Amino acid sequence: MRDVCGDQVVTAGLAEALDTAFSRMRENAVRRIPVVDVGRPVGVLFLGDAAVECDPDSVLGQVSAAAGST
Repeated sequence: MRDVCGDQVVTAGLAEALDTAFSRMRENAVRRIPVVDVGRPVGVLFLGDAAVECDPDSVLGQVSAAAGST
């Protein structure tokens, strides 16, 4: 795993504002980040989530919001 994963994990806090988490994704050039609550993972925030929330009319926003999208 060390060969394919970085040693600095970028995370978002459960109570954190979405804009802050999306900015962190952009700054670190990552497409997904774990969401943590008191240091424990509780979910994953995807780039598609950002598109649905911030730019729902974009192609990525529409594809990510479509039924059955994963």
